[in-house]
Amino acid sequence: MGKNSFLVFFLLIFAVSCKQESIGPINGILIVYSSTLDDFIDNNGLQKLHLVVETVDPEEVFSFSFAETSEFQGTLKSRRVILLLLTPDEISLIPSGLNENENGIYFGSDIWALDQFVFAVVVDPVNPEIPIGLPELLENAYDNQMHDYIYESFVSTSMTSQERIDSLSVLGFQLNVPKSYSVRIWSPDDGFIQYQRQPDEESLILLSIRMFSTEAELSDSNAVLAREAMARLFFFDASADSVDRAKLFTEEININGLSGWELTGVWRNPDYLNAGAFTTRVLNAGDEWYILDMEIYNPGFRKEPYLREGWIIMDTFAKE
Repeated sequence: MGKNSFLVFFLLIFAVSCKQESIGPINGILIVYSSTLDDFIDNNGLQKLHLVVETVDPEEVFSFSFAETSEFQGTLKSRRVILLLLTPDEISLIPSGLNENENGIYFGSDIWALDQFVFAVVVDPVNPEIPIGLPELLENAYDNQMHDYIYESFVSTSMTSQERIDSLSVLGFQLNVPKSYSVRIWSPDDGFIQYQRQPDEESLILLSIRMFSTEAELSDSNAVLAREAMARLFFFDASADSVDRAKLFTEEININGLSGWELTGVWRNPDYLNAGAFTTRVLNAGDEWYILDMEIYNPGFRKEPYLREGWIIMDTFAKE
């Protein structure tokens, strides 16, 4: 390596090492925009980006903040996810580290801070529109931020528990349950395991795994019944628990080769007049079903982040 090449390499390493960790809400998106796009933004031009997840009530996925391009400096450049909305005459403001996809969306990571995602789109002020695929890319960035939070950021060491992964592998499957979850019920002989995390005194998250043999056909309606039966049989004081069909969303899924159904909705218990959100995946492994369930009790506050936490943990499931 020549002297000049070595110097460039050293400067690149030095620049990366000087970057700070990105900051801001995990679901936060800083929109940096051209002042000529004020009317577009004020007239709901960004409506396509306002994704909603139905929990007990509809919840917005993203938390937006805004800054004009002239204000974009200092700590604003350290935000976790940044979206640049630029006009054609501002294309030179797109950072060189971004790559363009087929939909005209520029994207890259770690541009001004570590664990950061930056997107840029060029918007015609005469006929402005949001390019296809941008909401999905922003949600993927949110998922990445949530993944790092779940498995790395609660404490200074990794939240992955190899001992826990090994203990579940003995039962014939893998699931990366973070160390922040404590064991609440360990009863593999009964086909049931439950972990819990308590973010504060008023809230509780239950992560449950149910394994059982069945010859029944897996459908969305049978998946709901299986989830209800699991809760009534194993959850504490939950013999009256039920799924609110009016607030239920179902979707066919395939996770690591297993087909099944994902349920997202509301559980209710009339005995205690309480309710909460849940997300469940019921997977068909031939003559066995696996139920992966995240139940959330967080009265008066957001449930969507905990639902997403459940999805990310469930994504690690694999039948051995």
